[in-house]
Amino acid sequence: MKRSIWSGDGRVELVEAPAPDASSLGPTEVLIRVKAVGICRTDIHILDGRFPQVQPPRVLGHEIAGIVEQVGSQVTRARIGSRVTCDSVVGCGQCYFCRAGSRQFCVTGYELGFTRDGGCQEWLVLPEENIHPIADSISMEEAAILDMEVYAALRKPGIRSSDIVLIEGPGPAGLVASQVARILGARCVLLSGDSGKRLELGKSLGVDRTIHIHKEDLAQVIQQETQGRGVDLVMDCAGTAESFRQALEAVAPGGRVVLYGVYPDPLPQVSIVPIILKDLVVYGSLSDRKYWDEVIALVETGRLNLKRLITHTFPLEETAKAYDYVRHQKDGALKVVLQL
Repeated sequence: MKRSIWSGDGRVELVEAPAPDASSLGPTEVLIRVKAVGICRTDIHILDGRFPQVQPPRVLGHEIAGIVEQVGSQVTRARIGSRVTCDSVVGCGQCYFCRAGSRQFCVTGYELGFTRDGGCQEWLVLPEENIHPIADSISMEEAAILDMEVYAALRKPGIRSSDIVLIEGPGPAGLVASQVARILGARCVLLSGDSGKRLELGKSLGVDRTIHIHKEDLAQVIQQETQGRGVDLVMDCAGTAESFRQALEAVAPGGRVVLYGVYPDPLPQVSIVPIILKDLVVYGSLSDRKYWDEVIALVETGRLNLKRLITHTFPLEETAKAYDYVRHQKDGALKVVLQL
C-alpha cells in the first residue's frame, strides 16, 4: 500500500509498505480503506518540530474518513462497506479515564498521526469504538474533517440564549465554532481575525458581526456591541499571545473563555491577573470523545456547513504540495483535504 511518511526536517515521502493482514484483526477491530484525510495546522507544527512527542518517521493525518473493508468477529456497530468518519484518539478501554469517557488522557493510549501512524496511507486498523458511520449524503471530504472537538469545546461552558459570543480566528476551527455558537443558541456571534476573505465567509455562514483586527480596534468594537459590558464568552481559535490577551480583555466580568487554538510557543509576558480580577472561568479544550452523533446529524441536515470550508483537494501522491498550501495559505487555501 502507499503511505506518505514524514521523515524529518520537513521531508515528506511517498513509499510502498505491506498492507495490514485482514485475517489478523482483533475481535473488536475494523480494517478501513482510507478515502480522505484532512490537513490540520497542527500537522504543520509537527513538520516544524514543535511537538517533541511526535518523532519521525511518522505517517501523519488525524482527520480521517474511509470505508470499512473487514471487521473482527465481535464488531457490531459497523458492517463491511460502511462509510465512516474516524476518531483518531485510541484508549485502552479499561483505565479510569477511558471508563469516564476521557480516553484522550489514557496513559497507554495513542493518537493517530501523533504517537502512532495516522491516516495518510491506504489502509488503517482501528478499534470499533473509533469509527462512526455517516450517511451517503456526507462526502468523504466532509467526513474527514467532521470532528466533535469544536462542538464539545463549546458545549463545555454552555451557551445561553442571552449570550454574546466572540470567536477569535477565522480559520477552519473558528468558522466551525461560529456556526456551532449559533446552533447552540447564542444571541449574537462575533468573529475576529486578519483575513478579510475568511471573515466574509464567516458572515455568509451566519456571523452577526466580523471584526478585522488590522482595520478596526477590537476592544472598541466589543465595547460598542455590548454597551460597554464585554462579551459573555470568548473562544480563542487563533492561539497567539495577542489573541489570548484580547480574549481576557474582551470578556465581561464573570464570563467564560475557551482556549482552543494550539499555542506552539510559550506566551511571553502574559498576565493572568484579569482572570482573577474579572472572576473568569477558563476552559481547556482537549475535549472528551463524545457528541459524534450530534455533529454528524448537524452536517447531514446542513445546519453545520463543512463543505464551504474545503478549498483544495490533492491526491496522496501530492501530500508535500498539500502541506505547502496549508503552510503558506496558497491560492486562498482554507481547508485542504487529501483524496485516496
